[in-house]
Amino acid sequence: MKTARPRQYWNDYASRFKNRSLAETYELRPPYPEETYKILLSLLGESLGRILDVGCGPGKIARALVDHVNGIDAVDFSEEMIRVGKSLVNGKHPNLRWIVGPVETVQLYPPYDMVTAGASIHWMEWDVVFPRFKEMLTTDGYLVIIDGDCPVGSPWHDAELSLIHKYSTNRHHERIDLIQELVNRGHLHLIGDKKTTPVSFSQSLTDYVQSFHSRESMSKEHMGEENVKGFDTELSHVLSDFVDDEGFLTFQLEARVTWGKPLT
Repeated sequence: MKTARPRQYWNDYASRFKNRSLAETYELRPPYPEETYKILLSLLGESLGRILDVGCGPGKIARALVDHVNGIDAVDFSEEMIRVGKSLVNGKHPNLRWIVGPVETVQLYPPYDMVTAGASIHWMEWDVVFPRFKEMLTTDGYLVIIDGDCPVGSPWHDAELSLIHKYSTNRHHERIDLIQELVNRGHLHLIGDKKTTPVSFSQSLTDYVQSFHSRESMSKEHMGEENVKGFDTELSHVLSDFVDDEGFLTFQLEARVTWGKPLT
């Protein structure tokens, strides 16, 4: 018997992604390593068919893949996210169809050879979307979940985490292994799980700090002006010991790519 998602993923938190400030800072999140997309294309095989990218945000996955497949439907319930996505590279690609609405109920156009999801899978109604994914996938198609737009093993991790706990507006948050949670609840039959090789990435201190405000727990609207200023100032101070002469941080990135079959 399936149960409700953890409280930290309820809709009152998910709805924050409709805020303009989150959409406009989302592109400041570190990218997925290029190897991520090579894994996705290898899972598609020679068909290079059609992809459904759910909870697409501004199309981080969809825009990176659209030149290499026959078509992508990118779905998000946030008009602001899609507005921003259309303004970015490949945002108006002829093979990319943006769809505004909740993936639980919005009209879609199957069949799909792959369904992709980033961290947005946390926020969906699992009892609804997994049966829907199963129905819309081709026989050989996979649901693929991608995670990994944060530094790995950074020397400032502990101090940064302490500040996040101090300022976070999601007081129900607890760390879970999402994939194991989905398997345990009977939503996912796990087939493959791979981490990309760590790569080095550099980003300005200002952009790195601002990227935190693309996350629902650090939404500017919910933190308030005073707390935003406090968080930005304290994190910038922590990171000041690690920037180069041009004000850039350099850190390692890796992504976890997990694929399997959605279950009803």
